[in-house]
Formats: sequence, C-alpha cells, structure tokens
Amino acid sequence: MNKKQKIAKRKQKKRRLKLKAKRVELLKNKKVVEAKPKKAAPKKKASPKKAAPKKKATTKKDKE
Repeated sequence: MNKKQKIAKRKQKKRRLKLKAKRVELLKNKKVVEAKPKKAAPKKKASPKKAAPKKKATTKKDKE
C-alpha cells in the first residue's frame, strides 16, 4: 500500500467513525413515541369481478 492509499484509508476510517457517532447521537435525541393501535378500516363490500372474455382458440383449419 502506497502513501496515498494509506492516507485515503485513514480518512475513510475517520469519516466512518464520525458518521457512526452522529447516528448514535441522533438515536439518543429521538423521542420514543408510543405506537397507537390503528383503527381497522371499514371493510368495503367485495364487488363481483367480471371475468375477462375468453379468446376462442384458433386451429390451423380455422385459419385456412
């Protein structure tokens, strides 16, 4: 590893540690909010779906 690579590696390491520290700090500051149970959405009546019209299977005899 040459000198520039070592410097780059050291910078990466420092940056990674800074980011990690920042993330930990943000997590500390985050307020814990109690999750309220959501009310069940009113159920809609299931409307009957129309079946797609089926294509008639064509045979070689039909094409001629």
